[in-house]
Parts: sequence; structure tokens; C-alpha cells
Amino acid sequence: MGIALIAKPALNRRFSIVTFGIAQVIMDIEPGIRMWASADVLHGPTHSILGALILAFLVMQIAPSICNYLVAKWNKEVSHYKQPWLLHSDPVSKSAVAFGALFGTLSHLVLDSLIHHDIHPLSPFLAANPLSDLVTHDGVYQACTIMGVVGIAAWLAAQCTRHYRTKLGKRHGA
Repeated sequence: MGIALIAKPALNRRFSIVTFGIAQVIMDIEPGIRMWASADVLHGPTHSILGALILAFLVMQIAPSICNYLVAKWNKEVSHYKQPWLLHSDPVSKSAVAFGALFGTLSHLVLDSLIHHDIHPLSPFLAANPLSDLVTHDGVYQACTIMGVVGIAAWLAAQCTRHYRTKLGKRHGA
């Protein structure tokens, strides 16, 4: 989620972080099933560009209802606690869902390609993994953690700035 959290402040409402999260989970269903079955190869067709695009399309179909349900719950909670600056506009746009789904599946593919040897991201056109071993396993996780912390801080700063600008505007009659 670190890569999504660092992108969210800049993209704001043009990017659905919930859709990104759904895409991450969907991408790991195939390896999860293969782990459960004790398969030798965990990452198959879903961990290719073609597979990631197909899964992104699937996520685009299911994510809007999930996102809008969660946004409604979120808005109810922040309203209850009198924190209107945290309200999210309803509903989540189709473009934000599409970007979240594509960014979620494709970034997952890239990050997994860096650390898993059984991934063939260019399959069925090329069996090689040109990203394998470019970064260490721990390096990928450390980078994602750093991006997540920086992203959360940037998002909170942006929300606070927006809130206080709105307050100042109301106070000065703007």
C-alpha cells in the first residue's frame, strides 16, 4: 500500500485507494490458492501484464459498489465525530476506480517481479523476468514502508491545509 499512499495526496479524488487495495488482494488470490495446494510455482498467469490487465478490468466491475459503501460508512463516522474536513465526496468516480484498479494490479506486478523468481511479467510473449533481482526483497519492503509513511504525512498535511483554507475563507466572507 505504500506506493498508493504516496500517490494519493497528489492524485486526490482522481485515485481510489480502496480500489487499489481491492486490486492488491485480487492479485494475490492465485498465489494464495497455489500456496494452499503446495504448488511448486506460486505466480502464474495473473502475474503477467495481460493477467494484471484482465484482473484490473474485473476490479473495475466490483469496486464501485464496495467503494461507495465504504465511503458512506466513513462519512457517517467522521460526521458523527464532527470532523467534516475528513468527508469524502460521494460517489467515487469511474475514472478514480479505473486508475486505482490499473495502478493496483500493474504496480503489484512490478513489485512482485522484483522479488519473486517464478514471475514472467511479459508472458506469453517472453519467458524472462527483466526485473528479477534488481532490488532486494527487503529493499522493496523498506521502500514501500517509507513511501507509506511519507504518503500518510502528505495526505494529512493536504487535508489540514484544505480544512484551514476553507475555515479562513468562511471567516473572511469568501
